[in-house]
Amino acid sequence: MTRLLPSHRPLLLFMVLAAALLACGAPASAPPEIVFEPTVRPPEAGVSPLPPGEAPVSATSQPQLTSSIFRDDFNGTLDAGWTWFTSPEPGYSLTHTAGWLRLNLSSGSFFGGTPPENLLLRPAPQADFDLNAYLRFSPRNNFEIAGLAVLFDEDSLLQFGRGGCFLETPTSACIGDGLYFDNIQDGAAVGSNFAAPTALGLDYVLRLQRQGNTYTASYADSNGGSGVVGSHTVDKSPVSIGLIAAQSTVASPYADFDYFEMTSQ
Repeated sequence: MTRLLPSHRPLLLFMVLAAALLACGAPASAPPEIVFEPTVRPPEAGVSPLPPGEAPVSATSQPQLTSSIFRDDFNGTLDAGWTWFTSPEPGYSLTHTAGWLRLNLSSGSFFGGTPPENLLLRPAPQADFDLNAYLRFSPRNNFEIAGLAVLFDEDSLLQFGRGGCFLETPTSACIGDGLYFDNIQDGAAVGSNFAAPTALGLDYVLRLQRQGNTYTASYADSNGGSGVVGSHTVDKSPVSIGLIAAQSTVASPYADFDYFEMTSQ
């Protein structure tokens, strides 16, 4: 039998205590702390970082580039400033869907013949302006159109909206369901209609902007798309602005408008 020297006894005691601690599940030393370094995002392309100590400008403090001249959200009644072009009260509803104006498409057209009835108008300012309207409409028949209008006289207007042109042989001016921007002067078309395709099931915000004698049509859709459709020049002063729903060849089509707004620079 081997005898332990006195100098070995403290070492043996330490080993026994360590084994006892491990057997009882006592943890060893604490794990090292993991420190995540903050990720620094580079500035977006084309955006300069702010100088040190300078706070970003809030949306409410930014200068307003436009001001509203008029807005109608169609909440139950039509504003007193509206008038109908040829009929005292053609087919429309403010109760079918709360907060929406439903216009039945009339059969008339400014391309000669009988003018349309469903043309809702108010006086046009003589300064530059922007017209905006939220439209829900899907044409199903030839030549239907619903959207924005600028009237110059009884035979001349600009009409920008969603329309249908369903000829057997499509052309660049007749693309089926699309956005069309017509310049009609003295009952005849002038220039292009800038036919632009639309997507079934989408709503559109239409914009018609006047700058001097130039009128530019653009849009934004409910899927995040947007674009400029085209521009026309008209050397006349506008008389009225508003909404149109017309050129229907069958009964019962309608278009819904959520709002109409006119702003100025």
